[in-house]
Amino acid sequence: MRKSGYKTIFHLYSIFFIVFLIIIFLCAGIGSYLLKSSISNENSQINWSSWPISFTGDFSKKINFKDGKPQLMASGISELKKYKLCLQIVDKNGDVVTSYNSPANASLHYAPIEMVQLYKNGGNLGDYTMFVGSVDNNGEKWTYVIGFPVKILKITMYLNYDKASQLKFVILGILPIIMLLIAAYGMRMNRTLLNIITGIRRLASDSYIPMKGKGIYQDVYESLNLLNSKLIASEIERKRNETLREEWIANISHDLKTPLSPIKGYAEILTDSEYIVTSEDAKKYGTIILRNVKNVESIVENLNFTYQLKNGMLPLNKKDGNLVRLLKEVIINILNHPEYEGRNIIFNCIEDRVNFNFDSTLLRRAFTNLLYNSVIHNATDTIIRVSIKAEDKIYIKIEDNGKGMGEEELKKLFERYYRGTNSTVNVKGSGLGMAIAKQIIEAHEGKIYVESKLRVGTSINIEFPKET
Repeated sequence: MRKSGYKTIFHLYSIFFIVFLIIIFLCAGIGSYLLKSSISNENSQINWSSWPISFTGDFSKKINFKDGKPQLMASGISELKKYKLCLQIVDKNGDVVTSYNSPANASLHYAPIEMVQLYKNGGNLGDYTMFVGSVDNNGEKWTYVIGFPVKILKITMYLNYDKASQLKFVILGILPIIMLLIAAYGMRMNRTLLNIITGIRRLASDSYIPMKGKGIYQDVYESLNLLNSKLIASEIERKRNETLREEWIANISHDLKTPLSPIKGYAEILTDSEYIVTSEDAKKYGTIILRNVKNVESIVENLNFTYQLKNGMLPLNKKDGNLVRLLKEVIINILNHPEYEGRNIIFNCIEDRVNFNFDSTLLRRAFTNLLYNSVIHNATDTIIRVSIKAEDKIYIKIEDNGKGMGEEELKKLFERYYRGTNSTVNVKGSGLGMAIAKQIIEAHEGKIYVESKLRVGTSINIEFPKET
């Protein structure tokens, strides 16, 4: 997938991430709004709504006892005054024995159940919210009640009741809008996904119609269109390969029948009692049979060889060697053949040695196939030039001024199922020679490409990585 192909997914994640952040910030804002209370009107100091309970718990340190009676420390009085708080200290009987800034309607006696309720629910006394604490004096428990001049709703958390009652209308207004936006986006997403799923189903049924898309889903539509193009191209290639395979099988069948016919014919003569075969005739017929058997063996060997190369079943026995010497030996072997001894093959090389790590048997076969291709498919007066040079890479060129090839034949030159027909000579073989040569060269990490023009000639160019 192209990098831009991630744009759609990134967009979706971005939307959900942004919505998530909005909800988080909204909740944080609501929480911050609810959890803060203005405790001191004197300097507009803002405190958390949970602060009174911690203040109440710590206030026991501001109470001391003298002759068994509770007294407020100066620092305690200062804090009560600073935050405009009221205080009542209650003995074990529920009677208020000490107070500070208590409202006129404050109780002077608390029943046990009233103290429990006061501790649990906070209780309200006018504009005050009451919190309960305790202090110990030599094992005797005393209770004190501190009133804070702000209404605080005491639930699991301590919230500002006035602000909570105002904010509920905002929440009720925002939630429907969020739900509406989510529903609208979901409907749009559902429609888009339905189009994509329909396109995929059409791909499977070979009835796909290219789609035009824009915006964030453009890459998805382009990917589906590209996939459809590749599927069409793959089907065309499959049919083409099937046709080539059938042609190749027909060629193989013909090539096998050609040597089998004389083998069968002469074998019948040798085994027929009605024919009188002299020893000289038997030797002649045996020679013909042996030659045709070798042709059959060559065809079968090539088939097995290209299969092994294709599937990586043929190990390379690489050794350091001299490519110049190998090419010379291949050329000499071809010129020593009685049928090609008069051919004009010129070898050009300014270096005596070009080192390379290669499988001598396989590479010899590849160069032999390539040279035979130039020799067999051209007239006897064709000039074939072979050159090699070592620069940043090892370059080998086999060029001729022969018949050349057309564009279509050039494309199919290295196909295993193709045998060229641009020759007036009777070419024998399975059509595997050039394919085998290409496989061997690529197995040595090399590259091969061919340039050709009709009635001008052909140039086979080979590159091998230079050893460092």
